[in-house]
Amino acid sequence: MKKYWNGHIIMENVEWKDLDGIWGDMLTMFLEETKQFRDNPEMIRIIVEENRIDIKHNRKPEGFNREGRMRIVVPISNKKEFYIYRGVYSDDVRVITEKISNFLAEKGIKHQVEWNDMLLFKLKKRRR
Repeated sequence: MKKYWNGHIIMENVEWKDLDGIWGDMLTMFLEETKQFRDNPEMIRIIVEENRIDIKHNRKPEGFNREGRMRIVVPISNKKEFYIYRGVYSDDVRVITEKISNFLAEKGIKHQVEWNDMLLFKLKKRRR
């Protein structure tokens, strides 16, 4: 069985503002699926709203890069991409990445998924 540390979603032919109305639903699904802030739904609304403001203004959103079980990391780059990241190998990374990929496909967002290609992953692997 393959081990997953991160899922990398690279979107094609899209601007951040094109994700207005989609990103918030995706982020909410991510936080609910990863069981983060279950006891504080207001926090989910705040995180989604912060991201929505950036998306609406065609800026790279924050994602969810705070301390937590899993993260959505939006790297500094010109690409429209993000990582589903967990600090340890986990099949949860594959499951969540596939759910988000399916969601984006249903919404008509062309993208590709790559696995374990985050720079941090490569640096950790080199140290072993």
